[in-house]
Amino acid sequence: MLSPTIQLLEPEVRELLRDKQWRDLREVLRDLPHADVAELLEALDAPDAAVAFRVLPRDDASEVFAYLPPERQEELIEVFGEGRAMRLIEDMDPDDRARLLDELPAEVSGRILLRLKPETKRQTQAILGYDAEQVGRLMTPDYVRVKPSWTVERALAHIRRWGHDAETLHWVYVVDADGRLIDDLFIRQLLLAELDTPISELMDHKFVALNATDDREEAVRMLARYDRSALPVIDSRGLLIGIVTFDDVADVQEEEATEDIQKLGGLEALDQPYLDTSVGEMVRKRGPWLAALFAMQVGTISVMGMFENQLEKAIVLSLFVPMIISLGGNTGSQTSTLLVRAIALGEVTLRDWSRVVLHELKTSVPMGLGLGLLGVGIVWGLDLVGIARSGYPWLVGGAIAASVVAIVVWATIVGSTFPLLLERLGLDPATSSSPLVATLMDVSGVTIYLGFCSLVLRGTLL
Repeated sequence: MLSPTIQLLEPEVRELLRDKQWRDLREVLRDLPHADVAELLEALDAPDAAVAFRVLPRDDASEVFAYLPPERQEELIEVFGEGRAMRLIEDMDPDDRARLLDELPAEVSGRILLRLKPETKRQTQAILGYDAEQVGRLMTPDYVRVKPSWTVERALAHIRRWGHDAETLHWVYVVDADGRLIDDLFIRQLLLAELDTPISELMDHKFVALNATDDREEAVRMLARYDRSALPVIDSRGLLIGIVTFDDVADVQEEEATEDIQKLGGLEALDQPYLDTSVGEMVRKRGPWLAALFAMQVGTISVMGMFENQLEKAIVLSLFVPMIISLGGNTGSQTSTLLVRAIALGEVTLRDWSRVVLHELKTSVPMGLGLGLLGVGIVWGLDLVGIARSGYPWLVGGAIAASVVAIVVWATIVGSTFPLLLERLGLDPATSSSPLVATLMDVSGVTIYLGFCSLVLRGTLL
């Protein structure tokens, strides 16, 4: 869905394209933020988008191109031809350039990579040398670094000369003679210091850095934890090889959150936006999970078969099975969702297992008692109005109350333990999706319910 601004501008842009009012079109696009221009180009047909893109100033074109989705980028490259595309790609930031080449078909990205300038090619290959899930793929080599022996005056002169190519000037990085990172300085420290002050006097050697081989989710956590707009990236020897900025990790954060949400819904994470995912791909991502969850309900059928004689004697007990199943699934899903998110945010680790279980027990017991009392009231009320007459409403209510307390406690233990167990096995905790936990609770919840009914109602209904 287009943003309100783009919805208003789209008809005007289409009219300017139709009337070939290139100068007016250029003015309209130049006044928009780069992200809005990209959204507008995405809404146009590929030929119109290519024409509109051509009127952009060169400095704006590479920035707008980086915001476009991979499919539209590839379409524009085909329209422009490799000559025009090469100039555009050369002007992109190194991390955006690497991301583009990673998304393009191998034969296209290979040809483009071979035609890049030597320095541009070296930077791009260095980034592409890391796994797609590693911090190295997010970093950019465009940053400002200074030496501890320099004065503030020399450092500021260096920044004025080379800073226009830097991704950010908020942070300046101090390296030794071998290029190892030894500190980082906020630009304000330089601006407020005396010009003859050595950089070494401003240093406190308290810096935070990412390793290029760290998982990219670590970059999200570190930037949030230390409230930074950028973090340096070092290799195994401590050499400064790049920086990661907040705008890069914002994209990662959105991707990871989307992936976790989709897994919690009981499907494989989609590789493309919802409307761009083909029917075949959608079936492949969703079908196997549904089939597995469907087959797992054999367990519930088997449990009910074991208690077939009891259910035949007291049909009224089967009326409360949906309520029991729903309670166990909802409670387990709640707990699992809370734990998956806590693990993703770094709030909980495997070492906290005992604390997590104790915390859930303290929560589940009062919840279970309250829901148990509600269950007694429901049984009594349904018996009173004639919907579920049993002749022993207080005994049936007592069996359901005991079942509810046990199911709630058990569901919170399952929902809190399963994500931590998957984390311990090196799997994605989000795989303990709500449907999976709910299905497990269907089987165990029915077992607990019918077990309590057999004990409490023996000699009366059973």
